[in-house]
Amino acid sequence: MIPRIVPADKTPGWQASLAMAITDPDQLLKQLELAPSCSSAARAAQQQFRLKVPLSYLQRIRKGDRDDPLLLQVLPRAIEMQTQPMGYHSDPVGDTAASPLPGLIHKYHNRVLLIASPACAIHCRYCFRRHFPYGETKTVRGQWQTALSYIAERPNIEE
Repeated sequence: MIPRIVPADKTPGWQASLAMAITDPDQLLKQLELAPSCSSAARAAQQQFRLKVPLSYLQRIRKGDRDDPLLLQVLPRAIEMQTQPMGYHSDPVGDTAASPLPGLIHKYHNRVLLIASPACAIHCRYCFRRHFPYGETKTVRGQWQTALSYIAERPNIEE
């Protein structure tokens, strides 16, 4: 197997990469020289969780291979729309209940997670945070100070 490596000089900076990321299933299929047969399923599934594939990631996917593992991680599929059996829910790791303020998750006694950005660089189809309210975690100065004060008031937080 030939490694899929993109030379560093061919990769744009992170801001440009995010701006140029593919967000349309038809464009993704076209770029990968795949038949548009799964386009309607991809469009339906992306209504719940949008497609986002940076070009640097796209360049690592084998063209013409619908079963490429990297493609399967990002291509919206009809199976995502199926209702799951009881016991499954949109917040499987309990982030919402562990969020004392917007943009901060305090799930464990000695550590917190500060959401520094309201978006991810790539949208993985298996993401367990796909329903996390990132839109409510805008990184404005007032919220940073509130989160930093929360952390400073709790000496048990080590990480």
